[in-house]
Amino acid sequence: MTTELTDLDWPQHTDRLELRLARAQDADEIWPWHRSPEVQEWTTTLSTTLEDHRERWDSHLPVSVVGLQGGHVVAVGKVERQDAWSQADMVGQARGQQAELGWVLDPAVQGQGLGTEFALALLRVAIEGLGVRRVEAGCFAENLASRRIMEKIGMRCEGVFVQESLHRSGRWLDGMSWAILASEYGARQS
Repeated sequence: MTTELTDLDWPQHTDRLELRLARAQDADEIWPWHRSPEVQEWTTTLSTTLEDHRERWDSHLPVSVVGLQGGHVVAVGKVERQDAWSQADMVGQARGQQAELGWVLDPAVQGQGLGTEFALALLRVAIEGLGVRRVEAGCFAENLASRRIMEKIGMRCEGVFVQESLHRSGRWLDGMSWAILASEYGARQS
């Protein structure tokens, strides 16, 4: 049986954040900052109305975690279990063996190390909670804040893909792929 986010004990805590599963009603709370230009610069989805935002939010609830500080949602993340690539006869053994992480932080709390703290907590959830063997994350190469977070939590850059991503600005940007193995994470924790 595969462990899912809903099987884990919530809430979880870091030094400054409380993490819990996302709820439908969180959409309204994050809407004011999630739609800000500095957040939308790097997110993959752009909701132009609150209703559209709610629909997108609801569709991602099964893989979404929020970080609260002082009872307010200041971080939104995903821990999405995925199948590893494999040869056809190994599909069963590759099923659910990795996870993809993603995160967005309220601009009002950026620059305080909370993004790193939140991303590290998501990594812990993926490896210690879900038991995956590999965790991946991606970003636009120009998103220096996300790149720094991935480095700080021990992920390695596994690829830079030249002009592979069409940004909503109309420019083709380089994309980056980052990853860490559970064994590497474990060695860092020792």
